[in-house]
Amino acid sequence: MTSAPVTTAPARPDGGARVPVALGVLTLAVFAAVTAEMMPVGLLPMIARDLGTGEDRVGLLVSAYAVVVAAASLPLTALLARWSRRRALTGLLVTYAVGNAVFAATSDYGVAVVARVLAGLAHAGFFSVAVGAAVALVPAARAGRATALVLAGVTVAFTAGVPAGTALGTAVGWRWAFAGIAAVLLALAVLAATLLPAAPPPAATSPAPLRQVLRRRPVQLAAALTVVVMLGHYTAFTYVSPVLRAAGVGEGGVSLVLFGYGAAGAVGLALAGVLADRFPRRALAVTVAVLVLALGVIGVLGSAAAVTVVATVVWGVAYGALPTLTQTAARNAAPDAGDAAPGLTNATTNVGIAGGGVIGGLLVTDAGALVLTAAALAAAGLALALVRR
Repeated sequence: MTSAPVTTAPARPDGGARVPVALGVLTLAVFAAVTAEMMPVGLLPMIARDLGTGEDRVGLLVSAYAVVVAAASLPLTALLARWSRRRALTGLLVTYAVGNAVFAATSDYGVAVVARVLAGLAHAGFFSVAVGAAVALVPAARAGRATALVLAGVTVAFTAGVPAGTALGTAVGWRWAFAGIAAVLLALAVLAATLLPAAPPPAATSPAPLRQVLRRRPVQLAAALTVVVMLGHYTAFTYVSPVLRAAGVGEGGVSLVLFGYGAAGAVGLALAGVLADRFPRRALAVTVAVLVLALGVIGVLGSAAAVTVVATVVWGVAYGALPTLTQTAARNAAPDAGDAAPGLTNATTNVGIAGGGVIGGLLVTDAGALVLTAAALAAAGLALALVRR
């Protein structure tokens, strides 16, 4: 797969002074979107009780969300390419807000499913537009840094947004937590409509049809790599709490280890921002190798708490870098495809989220086998990273 510079729209289309503000809005939007996506995990028992259903059915809301995103990302990306990114992002954030507001207000499980599907549809188009808008704001040589900056919202969401939402939901009720994030999303829609620069629709500057892009071998390799690496990661991470407890980490210590994991992810994100534009292929291969090594150590020496904690933090560094590097790999594989590349990465990542949860669930009673399976899946991704041309 080529590592040639990414082709972008003209740098700073609305003046350099507005670029930092626009990137800040995109970062905050990613933060709010991921926080809204993952909040049900921490509030699951309360949601189940108020909806009059079991925790397993509420857990399906998270998996169904990922399936909707995986299935709808590419079709929505193709549809939204006819809109300006400002208009598309504003509409997606409003849709996100409505989905979360309905979820907060309902007491019916069926309506809750519809609300989460609506939010999932917004998410399906959101990341391709947000990343595409960020890349279009900067010179080609800074595309990786812009991607890392916007995806910093993911790291902040996991380390601060989701814990804060969980704490708020526990203190005053889960409905207020989702109503609050709906209000934030609506406010960000207003900011996006006001502050993002005007620019032509991506379709006006990206003539390559989506079907043609998907036939390219480098694009197929980038997609396959993302799927198997994310399958490996989420096979283990979805069940990281039982893995840590099996290693002897107490319940109180699990949250501290996960905080360390999140902080390490910020380090990985910073490294990816520096390396993605200069050494995209090597950085991706080394990052996946570190992920495989960390998971392998946990799988083999998982009975040693200290070793498992250190390996989990190293795992956090690797995963913190991965979203930026996989987005860069997809863009470099199809530099003329506009938002199709980030849309493809969004779809394949969510295949990993949904599939990893299923695979891990089959192995959750044996923590060692679970993590070694995750390491083997990630190793397949490493093989793809090494053979790319």
